Amino acid sequence: MNLLDERTIALAAILQACSSVQSLARSGACIEREELALLKSISVLDAVNTPSVYGGLSELSSGLETIATGALVNTASQHLEVLNYANGLLRLQANLYRDQHTFAEFAQEVERLSGVSEDDFVTACSELYQRFISPLSPRIIVQGEEVHLQTDGVPDRIRGMLLAGIRSAVLWQQKGGNRFRLIWERTRMQNAAKSLSANV
Repeated sequence: MNLLDERTIALAAILQACSSVQSLARSGACIEREELALLKSISVLDAVNTPSVYGGLSELSSGLETIATGALVNTASQHLEVLNYANGLLRLQANLYRDQHTFAEFAQEVERLSGVSEDDFVTACSELYQRFISPLSPRIIVQGEEVHLQTDGVPDRIRGMLLAGIRSAVLWQQKGGNRFRLIWERTRMQNAAKSLSANV
């Protein structure tokens, strides 16, 4: 697997996390299988390859489809809100990484998540996001229905998905991703996503 494919997979995960955020904010629910795969990816630090971070390409089918159908090329598409969330996460991750001391502390806390029980995992992820990411700029303002945004458990799940997006943004950077590649490789990533989706 080449680096373009790996960057495409990481970006697909970011978009899928942002799509889950959108769905939770608008309806109070999202696709449980996708949410679980993304949550699990947060504490996967020693993966055999990039797909295994998420439990296989099949777990990123909707994120890959988003790229394959041209969301990166046609930015005036129905995915505009999701793309805005994703862009915000990429910028937040870059800002977090600039402060190496804080980033190292953040990485240590992420490692500790592997010892958190399944019942407490979402809450722990939410608290970690609030502690390290929420104070950074640009702050992501999630748009949705107040009835769902105020429903017990939903804000924690949204922050859990945003943390999963940050984790994938770290992977994106590790595989050579940056804002210039996001612009210049849009068509290549679309083609890569089509090819990867064919293997799902």
